[in-house]
Amino acid sequence: KETFSAKTVEQSCRELFKLREEFVSIFSIEKISSMKIEEYVVGLQSRNSFCYWLERTLHSLGNISGQGSFKFGIWYSPSKKAYCFQTKFGNTYEEAYNNVKSAILDLLIAGEKKDYESIAKNPINSAIKGKILATYYPDKYMNIYASKHLDYYMKALGISSKELLKSDVVYKREALVKFKNNDEYMKGWSNYVFSVCLWSHYPKS
Repeated sequence: KETFSAKTVEQSCRELFKLREEFVSIFSIEKISSMKIEEYVVGLQSRNSFCYWLERTLHSLGNISGQGSFKFGIWYSPSKKAYCFQTKFGNTYEEAYNNVKSAILDLLIAGEKKDYESIAKNPINSAIKGKILATYYPDKYMNIYASKHLDYYMKALGISSKELLKSDVVYKREALVKFKNNDEYMKGWSNYVFSVCLWSHYPKS
């Protein structure tokens, strides 16, 4: 703890936090409701799309680039010159997009209420769900998305249990937030600062 400066981290991330606020302002719930498919997908060479922002522009809020574009549910394939989609979301790209968009809106509503059961059941890719929640509600959700990383940190902090290790990632992130908030030294930190502390003090081999 003595070697970690929360204030320094906060100051160094001001621009990142401004970008987060800009993204949430651009892609408000109202905007998402009327968002066109080209404003959502990657693959059309746009740096202004929802998915590009989430994966690239806000990369420092947590890496979600380990999987292909399919993780977004629907995307544009330059090689096929067509929209591609996960069939669990529909039989046509239009249907799939509308269902992906509805799932995002449902997630944001559930996220605000901390309705963990609905979050866990939401069909969006787990990493995307985590990134959306941490981006829109940074005071409520940790910006760590992979289950194996959450397991690692819970074990390192001594807060893991058989039940928790088997649970959905939303419960694992909540366990880390509770740990921080119950600590006299760390309770004033943002979840982002706490994540930086974990990355720096418990490096994964």
